[in-house]
Amino acid sequence: MLLKELLRSKGLKQIWLANKMGVSEVTVSSWCAGKSVPRKEHLRKLSEILNVPLSSIINL
Repeated sequence: MLLKELLRSKGLKQIWLANKMGVSEVTVSSWCAGKSVPRKEHLRKLSEILNVPLSSIINL
């Protein structure tokens, strides 16, 4: 599932995720747009914060 869709389905905003992740909103926006891919440590944290299996966000 695309990160943007995942956030939308959970009613969350990119700015909220950026704050929880400790990254800039531009970084999250880039992930959502498919312009960049989160590093391994960010993938794990995304999985925990969004409460989804790592496998569901691996192919962002």
